Amino acid sequence: MSLDFIFTDQQSEHYKLQLGEHIAIKTAGGTITYAELNKRVDLLNEAIQLRAATSQLIGISTTRSLEMVVGILAILQAGKAYVPLDPAYPTHRLNQMVANAGLTYCLAPPEQAALFESIGLQLLIDLPQAAADELELPHAAVSPSELAYVLYTSGSTGEPKGVCMGRAALANLLRWQNDHSPASSSTRTLQFAPLSFDVSFQEIFATLTTGGTLVLLEEAQRLDLGALLDFIEQEQINRIFLPFVALQHLAELAVSRQQFPASLTEVMTAGEQLKITPQLAAFCAALPACTLHNQYGPTETHVVTQLTLTGDPHTWDRLPSIGRAIANTTIHLLAPGGRVAAPGAIGELCVSGVCLAEGYLNQPARTAEKFEHWTTPTGEIVRLYRTGDLARWLPSGELEFLGRQDDQVKIRGHRVELGEVEALLATLPGVGQVAVAAWASETGSKELVAYVVPAGPAPLAPAALRQAAAQLLPDYMLPTAFTLLTEFPKTSSGKINRRALPAPATQLRAALGTPYQAPRTATERHLAAVWAPLLRLDKVGATDNFFELGGTSLLAQKCVAQLRAEFGYQLPVTKLYQYPTVAAAASYLVPPAASPTPLLANKEIDNQLATASDDVAIIGMAGRFPGANTVDELWDVLREGRETTRFFDEDELDVSIADAVRRDPLYVRARGIIDHAQEFDPAFLG
Repeated sequence: MSLDFIFTDQQSEHYKLQLGEHIAIKTAGGTITYAELNKRVDLLNEAIQLRAATSQLIGISTTRSLEMVVGILAILQAGKAYVPLDPAYPTHRLNQMVANAGLTYCLAPPEQAALFESIGLQLLIDLPQAAADELELPHAAVSPSELAYVLYTSGSTGEPKGVCMGRAALANLLRWQNDHSPASSSTRTLQFAPLSFDVSFQEIFATLTTGGTLVLLEEAQRLDLGALLDFIEQEQINRIFLPFVALQHLAELAVSRQQFPASLTEVMTAGEQLKITPQLAAFCAALPACTLHNQYGPTETHVVTQLTLTGDPHTWDRLPSIGRAIANTTIHLLAPGGRVAAPGAIGELCVSGVCLAEGYLNQPARTAEKFEHWTTPTGEIVRLYRTGDLARWLPSGELEFLGRQDDQVKIRGHRVELGEVEALLATLPGVGQVAVAAWASETGSKELVAYVVPAGPAPLAPAALRQAAAQLLPDYMLPTAFTLLTEFPKTSSGKINRRALPAPATQLRAALGTPYQAPRTATERHLAAVWAPLLRLDKVGATDNFFELGGTSLLAQKCVAQLRAEFGYQLPVTKLYQYPTVAAAASYLVPPAASPTPLLANKEIDNQLATASDDVAIIGMAGRFPGANTVDELWDVLREGRETTRFFDEDELDVSIADAVRRDPLYVRARGIIDHAQEFDPAFLG
């Protein structure tokens, strides 16, 4: 395993000898030592050099696993850069990324082979040990100027942009991080961030370069904060990197449970502005041996400033500063025209130093726009990245973050350009004009709301718009609500007045354009009562899908917490994903009786009808059902307990089923099929 872009050759060899039998990675399936990790990385490195010798960029699935970490290390050891590819992304977006990066090869689990091959990628696999022993491929010489990874972020033109991060910048970050952290070979660090987040590099490499143990959690634990809190405690995690929104919800849960993991010694938060809420202050106060660090840095620079909070958490500023610059990094606050902002004045936060990315992959115009050469007041010419963030210097010498100067927003830690979302939504059928705005949600975090003016008189259904948008946009860029307007409010110059767009309000369920079925049981009514305000609907039906109505991972967390608090229901977040409708979730919470009422024999039914004193209405004389073309055949199916559900192959699925649904591991390719359904005459029944 080569970390030569961080260590010298001598340091790297000493590192290997010292840590050989120490646990490097722990997963649900077991552990692996540094020596074992080194062997696996070397083997995969040989395969990459043999099959992808001319490729500079290698794709890698973001599915969290030991193999993911091995893959990253092997790609870097081979002198190449990795490009994270999220299998949950819509095919449209994956195709954009693959085309822009010119990818040919990818590392992914075998079960994802069909997905990545469908977008034109070839999967790389480990060489058998015997074949590897016969090879004499030298380790690639790694220059500090070479790339480490390409991460795709939202772009204002409707296409994602790939940020090319060099190894020198990341080596500088890791050396600074390790110099300013007590982490050592005894430290256990949680791997929480998706690989598509730059924080994942920090988690993985700040651990491996100090000889610590990287603990990988399962996706179900990442989605369920209750399970995450238990996991941190059970695994004796010492260090976590969490975006503020996740940290806040974790703190809320910990305070409500009075469960504070005493093993924690460091918490790093980044991605969104830190707010010291009463719950977060209480969480930190309950862990006096734990230090909270507020880090700042866009994807184009990774971390460039840090504030370490000290003293009584209840006395911390509600909006802490973002601290001071890290090593070999300089912060410049510029006024319009490129002048240095006056002391205490607001300016655009710009960064220079070794921390800067190389630019945007194959997009020289965008690179030139954001990365420029600037002449300092002393006459020095430096390469500068303009973040678009606003800040000012405090008398203490720290930086106060003051938001954005454009339409870029942060959604669940992801950077989102509203223009990109608008450009893609404008391509949907029936959409005339579209505007997207970010609003504070029920959870306190930001959510996207789309405002649509239809292109013609044909009605548009918000539910259908959201379903179509899900095939173009990843989950974090998908608006949680679609509001239909006859026209947009305008400014005096004729532009859309975004400040006058209506705030998200409770919508009429009837406006969704989908059938409504009233909740039937007490449990269903309880679920619907909790879901409706979270989803901003006047009512929710038994067959309504929580996530199709705008539910997000954070709303799911809030939903299960409310159900527990108000009704005592224990509905894990993972089960809400598995049973996303009111009826399905209610059946999980209160399963139907194991033994259904036995069917009466035909003769007994006849006897009851003959002796009945009340009138009887015959409501059906014929019917067709899955696996039964007559009522008599249906009785036979029920008596014999035959399975009449049909299961489908991938190529048999209807084209209307979204790619994200097809790839969901919980999706079952099955449904009931009625023979000759096309012969049904609805007009006959009025």
